[in-house]
Amino acid sequence: MPLLEAEALKLSMEDRQRGVIEEIIDKDELFALFPFTQATDLTYSYVREKTAAGGAWFSAYETLEESASEFDPVNVTLKRIAGQVDIDNFQAEVQSGLNDQVAIQLAQKAKGMGRQFRAALVNGDSAVDVKTFDGLKKLTPAAQTLYTGVNGGPVSFSMLDELKDAVKLGADAFMMRQGTWRAIRELNRAMGGNMADHIMLNNFGMPVKAFDGTPVIINDFLPIDEVRGTETASTSIYALRLNEVDGFHGLFGGPAAGFRMEKVGLLETKDATRWRMKWYVAAALKATHAVSRLGGVTNI
Repeated sequence: MPLLEAEALKLSMEDRQRGVIEEIIDKDELFALFPFTQATDLTYSYVREKTAAGGAWFSAYETLEESASEFDPVNVTLKRIAGQVDIDNFQAEVQSGLNDQVAIQLAQKAKGMGRQFRAALVNGDSAVDVKTFDGLKKLTPAAQTLYTGVNGGPVSFSMLDELKDAVKLGADAFMMRQGTWRAIRELNRAMGGNMADHIMLNNFGMPVKAFDGTPVIINDFLPIDEVRGTETASTSIYALRLNEVDGFHGLFGGPAAGFRMEKVGLLETKDATRWRMKWYVAAALKATHAVSRLGGVTNI
C-alpha cells in the first residue's frame, strides 16, 4: 500500500537547529569606545572652568585691579535601569536540551536594556523623565551646535571637518545613524582611490568604521524627526572627545560597569525562578567643548 501522509510524518523527524536566530542586531562600537568611571555616591560632582582671570597693562605707579578665576560646579545623579524575567523551572530543567532557556532569556534581556541605554545616551532628558539621565542632545551647548543649512541639507566633507574642529582638544569618535554613514561612504566612493573607512583598534580587536582616522559609532537611536527651518525629517551627527578627565564619559555605581545579573530566587506561588538585570548608570560631560553637534542632516 502507498505510504500515507500521516505515516510519513511519523517517520520524518523535525529539523531543528540549536540556537536562536538573532533579529535584533546592535553595533558594539559604542561599548568598545565609550569609557566609564565609577561613582561612589548617588551624586557625581565636578567643577568646570567658567572664567580665567587675567591681568592688565599698566603705567608706572598705577594701582592694579584684583581678579580671580571663576568656576561652575556640576552635579550628575546616577539613575537606575532594571528588568526581570520569571522562568518556569520545568522549562529550564527539562526543555533546555537544545537551547539553555535561562541563558537565552538573560542574553535577550541584556540586549533589550542595552538598546534602552543607547537611546538614553542621546535622547535622555531628566527634565522630561526624572528617572533617566541627560543625554547628548540636552548636554550639547548651543555654542557647539552647527547646521548643514538654514533648512537642513546633506552632509559634506567640509561640514565633518568643521564639526571635528569644534571639539577643541580633539575628537575621539563620531556618532551617527547608519543611513548617514552610508551617505559618507558614497562621498568617499565618488572621490575614487582608497576609501579608508575602517581602522583597527587594539581595545576592540576588529576593524571599526572611521572617517579621516576618527572612529565612527553607529547609533540608530539618533532621532530622524529633528526640525531645521522647513525641514522636518533630519538628524544629527556628534563629534565626541571620550575620556574621564575632560571629555564625555559614562558613570556607573556598584562594583563594575555594565549590566549585573541577580538570581532573586524561587517564586512563592509559582514553580518558577526570578532573575533580575540591573545597572546604576549615567553620563557626564566634563568640558562643554568636548562635544559638538551637526544638525539638520537629511541623510537619515
